[in-house]
Amino acid sequence: MGKIYLHTEQKIQSALVESGTRVETILFPDSYFNALTLEQRKALPKRILPLLKRYQKLMLSQRRINSKAGKTLYQKPQGMVRVNMRINTGAWAILGAISAAHGVSRCFMVNYLLWLDNSEVGDSIEQALNVGCPTFHNIYSYIWHLDLTKNSITRRIEFNPNPLWTTIEHSIY
Repeated sequence: MGKIYLHTEQKIQSALVESGTRVETILFPDSYFNALTLEQRKALPKRILPLLKRYQKLMLSQRRINSKAGKTLYQKPQGMVRVNMRINTGAWAILGAISAAHGVSRCFMVNYLLWLDNSEVGDSIEQALNVGCPTFHNIYSYIWHLDLTKNSITRRIEFNPNPLWTTIEHSIY
């Protein structure tokens, strides 16, 4: 009788930051996109990394946008403009991990970050969450846990170092 060998640790691995940028498609609401000047439209790809730097601590610490772990929220395609943009692969990967942990698409998250920025909450966020912390963490892990015996799905993101939960131990000498 023959044996079947299963390799359970299959993975795909590649460089996080590649030498160039890749073209990605982002959907923007017509009303938002049409209100932008030509210069603002050209600057959209360059805004993603600064938005991540500014709001990632908030996004990692707040309640998840989608309350259903088994579903990913997308924008409705009606009234949307498709825009092809060159985006840094590292920024795209971090955006993907944060979006997946929230149960939303990258397009949804980009528009949410733009909405936060246009709502001018960024200054208070930077003062409260980003002072004294590294802009980005060293390690991100997105975990999608399916427990068939308990009939549950969990999405979570772990990052290291985690200044949101790190406590300083005080010792008495």
